[in-house]
Amino acid sequence: MDKKILGLDLGSNSLGWALLEEANGDVSRFIDLGSRIFTKAVEEKVPTPKNVKRRDMRLGRRVLQRRARRKQRMLNYLVSLDLLPKGLQGNNQPEIILNKLGNPYELRAKALDHELDKHEFGRVLLHFVARRGFLSTKKQVAGDLIDDPDAVAYLNDLDDEPTKDKEEGEFKAYISEVRNAISESGARTLGEYLYKLEEGLCKRNRSHEGGHLRTERKMYQDELEKIWQSQSQYFSHLPDDFMVDKRGIKQIIFYQRPLKLKKDRIGKCSLERNNYRAAVARLEVQRFRYMQDVNNLQYFERHTDQWLNFSDDNKQKLIQYFEHHKKITITQLKQELGYDKPTKINLEAKNLKGNITACDIRSVLGEKWDEYSDDRQKALVEDLLSIKKKSALKTRLINHWSLPKTQAVQLCLLEFEPGHSNHSLKAINRLLPFLDQGLIYSDARIKAGYDYKKVEVVPEDKLDKPPETANPIVNKGLHELKRVINAIIKQYGKPDVIRIEMARDLEMNTKRYKENEARQAKNKKSNEDAVNAYKEQKLGEYPSHDDKIKYRLWKEQDHYCAYSLKSIPSHVVFTAAVEIDHILPFKKSLDDSYMNKVLCYTEENRNKGDRTPKDAWGSDEEKWNQITHAISQWKGLDSKVKRFYQTETDLLKRDFISSQLNDTRYISKVALEYVKQLGCDVSITKGYVVSQIRHQWGLNDLIGETDKKERTDHRHHAIDAAVIAATSRSLYKNAVAQIQRDKLKIPPPYPEFRDELEEHLKHVIISHTSQRKLSGGLHEETGAGYIERHGGLVYRKNLAPDFTEKNANSIVDNTIKELVLAHLLKHKNDTKKAFAEDITVYHKDGKTPIKRVRVLKSSTTQEKLEQNKFGIKDKSGKIFKWMSYGNMHHVEILQHQDTEKYNGVFVTMMQASHRAKGIKSELNPDGKRHSIIKHNHGDEYLFMMALHINDLVSIASEKDERKFYRLQKLDSGSNRFVLRENRASSLKNKEEELYVTINNEIFQRYDIKLHKINAIGMLISD
Repeated sequence: MDKKILGLDLGSNSLGWALLEEANGDVSRFIDLGSRIFTKAVEEKVPTPKNVKRRDMRLGRRVLQRRARRKQRMLNYLVSLDLLPKGLQGNNQPEIILNKLGNPYELRAKALDHELDKHEFGRVLLHFVARRGFLSTKKQVAGDLIDDPDAVAYLNDLDDEPTKDKEEGEFKAYISEVRNAISESGARTLGEYLYKLEEGLCKRNRSHEGGHLRTERKMYQDELEKIWQSQSQYFSHLPDDFMVDKRGIKQIIFYQRPLKLKKDRIGKCSLERNNYRAAVARLEVQRFRYMQDVNNLQYFERHTDQWLNFSDDNKQKLIQYFEHHKKITITQLKQELGYDKPTKINLEAKNLKGNITACDIRSVLGEKWDEYSDDRQKALVEDLLSIKKKSALKTRLINHWSLPKTQAVQLCLLEFEPGHSNHSLKAINRLLPFLDQGLIYSDARIKAGYDYKKVEVVPEDKLDKPPETANPIVNKGLHELKRVINAIIKQYGKPDVIRIEMARDLEMNTKRYKENEARQAKNKKSNEDAVNAYKEQKLGEYPSHDDKIKYRLWKEQDHYCAYSLKSIPSHVVFTAAVEIDHILPFKKSLDDSYMNKVLCYTEENRNKGDRTPKDAWGSDEEKWNQITHAISQWKGLDSKVKRFYQTETDLLKRDFISSQLNDTRYISKVALEYVKQLGCDVSITKGYVVSQIRHQWGLNDLIGETDKKERTDHRHHAIDAAVIAATSRSLYKNAVAQIQRDKLKIPPPYPEFRDELEEHLKHVIISHTSQRKLSGGLHEETGAGYIERHGGLVYRKNLAPDFTEKNANSIVDNTIKELVLAHLLKHKNDTKKAFAEDITVYHKDGKTPIKRVRVLKSSTTQEKLEQNKFGIKDKSGKIFKWMSYGNMHHVEILQHQDTEKYNGVFVTMMQASHRAKGIKSELNPDGKRHSIIKHNHGDEYLFMMALHINDLVSIASEKDERKFYRLQKLDSGSNRFVLRENRASSLKNKEEELYVTINNEIFQRYDIKLHKINAIGMLISD
């Protein structure tokens, strides 16, 4: 019986397919083949989801907007009380009025001892709004208990202990330095200390102003109290709630939005498909975990030379031990059960855990916890995990559970074990009784009714919606897989066999397997050492993955920074003072492997920037020699050492395919399970074997000039798919065996195989996914202000090593420009030296440093801006910032009815969005919903077509044939678009691109036509 065999070459942004016919077990002919190319779900250079950058920029803008709104609320409130001049409201330059009121730091110091007039007092209060100090994460997690007296006392004690949050730990270290400096200076408050600082020294936490001036919220709260104690006698007429907690001034200054904790993505139970997995911290899950270990534990009886189960009495001892200890060691178990050291226990390599939740609660409640019944213990844990509002939880613990206030607060702030079990509470409760009887998990599962029978798959006629994963690349690949397979089924019927290529990952031989085992054991020991070091420093129970990597690198580098070669003390390893750095910049290499990582001081990482070590320090002979000498001493890290010597030029030559193998490997595994719903025989073929067979069959030069795989033509995915389809299980096994013996000699399935493939390739039209969705940025992430007197858009830029000579010549203030250019000239126009970290540019007075300057971004007019930019308006409706539009969505090609002239109307993503959503704006004046593509442009114009990125178009060529292109780029500024040959995968070959200006001559010469195409490259008639 004839069968249809579908081969799939599955990549992270491509899908090659080939449908072959098999007769009597042998491939007999080609049915069809093709390639589907889709946009990768992550940034091109940085493998993060495309919306991450926009989201981060948006969050940054929100922080600034919230601060501005807070300042405006305070200003309005103070003006209403006549504590600030009314002229400040609606004033475009409030700084002029505020500066006349006095130096805010001087006024804050003066307020401690002397009477301030009403506007001076208002100036001080307004200053508190802009800078209000750091609030620790622990206090944020405390939620609405942050001002609770009992919680405050407990949290203040915690403040003196190390924190497990690296960034918070760094903040606390800087805060401690400031606190000590205040004390040593004799100042009573932060404001008084800052006023006493020398002119020009950093008084705000800005790195470009000379350092890390970290302050905490309590400093401001204490200072405000002292100022009010001194000034309240002069302002007795103010409202009663003016300085009351959570009211008046304090509400405006210190109100903190509740911390929004991320909801875990909780999966479904593997046994009860309709139920969600249970939290690991639940008592039932804790017992479920350790009971499996108790029932699996065995010891080796030396006299009988066999492994034996523990007696029931010893199992009861084990249960009690697990119940009262968080971490279990085999040595402790042997002592508990009375076994000598030489006795072997089978789970020695496993990290055994006890009832961590019970131990944490017991550390607060003591014996009272063990006096509770099982049901009462579960009920308490249920309250601790489910009641999110901390004040409500505290009340519940005091009133319902009759606990002292101190214990209630400690329970409210307990840090429970994170994560979820693989099973739901329902499944665990069904399994636990059988585990309690001493059964191992597999037997308990059968007894509980969860047998291991294979679920019969009911074949589907086509693929349904694919499963969602946490990997955006995989999600995109699966959706495209669905489109391609369903299109094949619609055109040719359902395949009988599906073969999918997996990334190159041949099974390890014995030697490599042993090496891998040894490496895993070493890594496990390093991770255990990291956990112990983390706990010894009282940073918490659960170090992050990065913390473990940091510790491993620290040990590997003999406790030295990889770049500065300065010693890294053990107490610094888990702080933000040191960072994991990619030797070859991740954005440029996409190499996130361990061999591309080192530990270094954060400052050194900033100096290195997005450069390789060779590019960063190769020109500094002394430092480079020190670095290379140090890394030459590293043992067993040759791959890592080699990376130090690579340059950015070397990176550009590297094959980008290797960076995608992990993604394709994962996609293949998920795809295997997904396509099984069709009821086909599904198998995986590995990429290395496919490449060897392709070479053996002489297929590499079908679309190239050499016997090497041609990657500049998208059809190479289809060739791979053809080989995959033709590689049966028996052929695959035979190939693997021959490859291992270095004697691969396998003939093609039939003699005409290569010729038929070549003929089919001639007719392949690559199916590119058109970008028609409303996705991507509506505007650029940052904008610039328009200042008419400067003649264009202006933005601020720091005087840093990335400040260029061109920037200097664009400074809008002539006096500042002369000073900066003169400074540059002294350093021979070398901006990296002129604006290095230890170099300062001063104003004419020689004292005041110039840290940021205003630079002209582009010369323009208000009229041009209104036509080409997007204006951001304040609440009054006035535009204060101009931003460039984001991506172009499409261009509408029109032809005048009378003159027959062609015209192009370019539509931005924002305009398309406003049309679709009915947003009223200059881009959509009537504010009504419209079709994204506007077909009616008046009676005088005839709508011809709308072109999107990756649309398929054809142009007239010689011999009455049409040549196919994809639309690569829309260029509104030049009234044109760029086409690229349909099969071309590289953007470098200029001969494969065609610039099309929208005018009569070009359109008539090329006779441009737009085509519809499906997922498998077949043209669709209108």
